[in-house]
Amino acid sequence: MHTMDLLLELGATVRWEKRACKRKEQEQQKDRSLQPKKQRLVFTDLQRRTLIAIFKENKRPSKEMQMTISQQLGLELNTVSNFFMNARRRCMNRWQEEPGTNPGVPSSSTSTFSKA
Repeated sequence: MHTMDLLLELGATVRWEKRACKRKEQEQQKDRSLQPKKQRLVFTDLQRRTLIAIFKENKRPSKEMQMTISQQLGLELNTVSNFFMNARRRCMNRWQEEPGTNPGVPSSSTSTFSKA
């Protein structure tokens, strides 16, 4: 096969893939518009205080520990996992904003979390 034939064949394939992706995107957007938006979860005071206390002791609890926490607090495992991931990110962001602080020890962990 000549180079030109290969390019034409490749070009046709690429154009076809683009259309397939766009169609799939449109179907996904249709599906999303039919489903109502999931409401944002707000932790209860007890859930928030418990998660923060555990985070102060252990920044990276195991999956088994997270499963136990989720069962005890009545939350989904995904929610607990996201809490710890976001809490670690908040701490890192805070240390980057405050020059001269020791990245190993936050100055005040409670100020990292808000009640919102």
